[in-house]
Amino acid sequence: MQAITVEMQESFSYWPVILFIIIGLIGTGLILFLRIKPRKKKPRVPVPKPVAPANIMALKAKYLKALDDIGEKRNANKINDRQAFQAVSRVVRNFVYAATGIKVQNFTLMEIHAAGIPLLYELISQCYIPEFAIENNTNIYEVINKARTVISQWN
Repeated sequence: MQAITVEMQESFSYWPVILFIIIGLIGTGLILFLRIKPRKKKPRVPVPKPVAPANIMALKAKYLKALDDIGEKRNANKINDRQAFQAVSRVVRNFVYAATGIKVQNFTLMEIHAAGIPLLYELISQCYIPEFAIENNTNIYEVINKARTVISQWN
């Protein structure tokens, strides 16, 4: 019988192979992470559908009346300032939706800005802080008048 001899390699001789495998796994993981990682979404820019000119006057009258109701409720202390700011924001957002078909009711302030509706952006930005702040110095009646202007001047 012939004897089989096995020579043992030094333990450090495997390090280059192990290091190569580890670097390969890290590189593969990094590539997969970058491909799977969600990318930042650009704000959606909706395409408006204008209301027929004959209907826009009736639409404006409806939403101007809603603003009048908010002012009357605030004068009678039936609602507080915060509720009034929320109501103004809701009325103007609903008006823009009815006039254009753009669902701005759930848009963030940045999405409204990206949609290219500067009058709405300016008005909603004035409502944002008073809607959520404990105290505010913004006059609700000035905001209601500004909302009237936005609706009245809408094309």
